Amino acid sequence: MLTEKPTSAEIEVAIRRTIAELLERADKPVPPFDRDDDLISTGLTSLDLAALVAKLARRWRIDPFLEAKAITEVRTVGDLYDAYREALTAG
Repeated sequence: MLTEKPTSAEIEVAIRRTIAELLERADKPVPPFDRDDDLISTGLTSLDLAALVAKLARRWRIDPFLEAKAITEVRTVGDLYDAYREALTAG
């Protein structure tokens, strides 16, 4: 488990960087995006989203989609930020 909880800003930065890394690794352009943009508009595929969740699970040792929230509820970049923020700051 985490010893120090990341701030909301740290969570957003980590997620943005991980999205960019996945897109760059797939030789896809990294478009500008903000929390209101649909995840699909970032260029992520469903396979990329699964890889994103796996990378973040390794980083923070938590997967908010196992119990707290269904991944199908996540439509926007902000939804993703919020799912991790809620999971990481709970308790």
